[in-house]
Amino acid sequence: MVRRTPPDRLEKLVAVAAAVFVEHGFQRAQMDDVAEALGVAKGTVYRSVESKESLLVAVCTYADDLGSLPRDGALPTVAIDQLSARLSHQLGAAVSGLLLTKIDQDLPRQDLGPEVEALVLDLYLMMSAHRTRIMVLDRCAADLPELGGDWYQSGRYVVVDLWSAYLRSRADELPSNFDVPAVARTIVELVTLWAVKMPWDPAPRPYPADMGPLCAAMIRNLVLGEQK
Repeated sequence: MVRRTPPDRLEKLVAVAAAVFVEHGFQRAQMDDVAEALGVAKGTVYRSVESKESLLVAVCTYADDLGSLPRDGALPTVAIDQLSARLSHQLGAAVSGLLLTKIDQDLPRQDLGPEVEALVLDLYLMMSAHRTRIMVLDRCAADLPELGGDWYQSGRYVVVDLWSAYLRSRADELPSNFDVPAVARTIVELVTLWAVKMPWDPAPRPYPADMGPLCAAMIRNLVLGEQK
């Protein structure tokens, strides 16, 4: 009898592998862990993916869009350095689209509070849409020099730098002692925590289903103070 691969095998493989990489990081994660969590033999995993490196690339490429997985039952082989450069560029481009037009001094200004809140909410929604790949990259980049350099410098820190540029463009509306780099870093870390990391909490507490508006309001208060 011919053994047929279940049509959802790749979807389950990618979802399970994401959880394994988040739990263990890249170095400690083993293909045995993935196979055990999937409930199959390790050889079955290798029929769908060539290596642990290729599996990591597949998770970061497809985990937030399982409908785009290949239909032939096999995951493509892509080098990790190619993955890092591509995803860091995508994240930087997405955030640039949110912030760069707001930095131009020639454009009409909105009130700072509502504008900050809207920008934070847009960033939150963007990061939520990519929360699995961001979480996996953040967890695994320290183990992989070819991944970590691009991810931290061209991925996360480009977001911090763009927020710094935006806040400096509104410096005349901020206190003279306002610490732009510290607040920009805090904004990115808070949005990452709420949009990406909290859903992975192994012992979650009940929170509102949509945390975006609450996160945006919190950061507005951070920038302007609660009384403004």
